[in-house]
Amino acid sequence: MQYLGKFFVFLCLTISISACNVPTIQETNRTQTTFFDLKGFFKEEAKYLKAQGVQIQKTIQHNQTKETQTILPKDWEKELLLFSDSDLNKPSWKDKYLLDSTDRGNGLTLLHYKAIDEKLSVQVLDVELKGTAVHSILIVKKIANQIYESQEHLTYIPRKSYHIKKSQEVTSFDKDDYTIEAKYIYHE
Repeated sequence: MQYLGKFFVFLCLTISISACNVPTIQETNRTQTTFFDLKGFFKEEAKYLKAQGVQIQKTIQHNQTKETQTILPKDWEKELLLFSDSDLNKPSWKDKYLLDSTDRGNGLTLLHYKAIDEKLSVQVLDVELKGTAVHSILIVKKIANQIYESQEHLTYIPRKSYHIKKSQEVTSFDKDDYTIEAKYIYHE
């Protein structure tokens, strides 16, 4: 249970988001970017969520242990760090992803970035747009070596909720599974 508490504190400092005037692509700082600007997007989200005083109801499950808490993040940029750190706009990655854009109908467009190199931590970034506003984000991360293997699925619904599913295995240890479900609470 102590491990779950430490993990909860770590994740409380690393994630979150909510619903209303969702920033559009044009509103984020897109200078010098090749791919969708996750860092800029989440920076704008952090500003909005802080200004609104949004709280988060988080349910964290580690293997079979489950805990729910309501928190008011002190630093939204740290809260959203797990998402913003998945930004593809690193100089060494500029030719490491393929982009497929798909019209899904009803004004929805999917930007699907897939890693060419399986050694990259971010394997997939899906950004679904409704017009120019972000409708949802999916990030699939994978790290694997001889000692450690980790997979993460991060789903973000702007200004409403997020979901994180993480599975990790360390050689000679049991597999650990984590799930975080977060819902945003607005006060009127």
